[in-house]
Amino acid sequence: MQDKIPVGIEMPYVRGNDGYFKQTHSDIVRIHTNLKMLLMTAKGERPMMPTYGSDLRFLLFNPGDEQYDNLFEDAVIEATEKWMPEISILNVSVSRDDMNYPNRAILDIEFSINSIPETRETLTLEVIQ
Repeated sequence: MQDKIPVGIEMPYVRGNDGYFKQTHSDIVRIHTNLKMLLMTAKGERPMMPTYGSDLRFLLFNPGDEQYDNLFEDAVIEATEKWMPEISILNVSVSRDDMNYPNRAILDIEFSINSIPETRETLTLEVIQ
């Protein structure tokens, strides 16, 4: 019976069989979706919640070296500590090609879900401006 209870909306949005948006019944899928939405929302973009989101798109315009790439990890940790305390960020690796794609970064975000022991999930996120 537990897997019949919806816990979130699947992304991208599509109509489900019941006439509403298709829903997910998995906490892991829900957390992946919520994390992606949080990180891809720029701070100030969401009305009435000016601190919701992250600075990832803003950080694209910093030089692509290790010192600045650490700022991506800081931005991910800052956003998740405030808005998604149900997860712990384990590692953020950044891939950039400043010569060919200066306005793009690929982030591999490793995280665990605090309520599901021994989880280790990875979200790959393309940040592009």
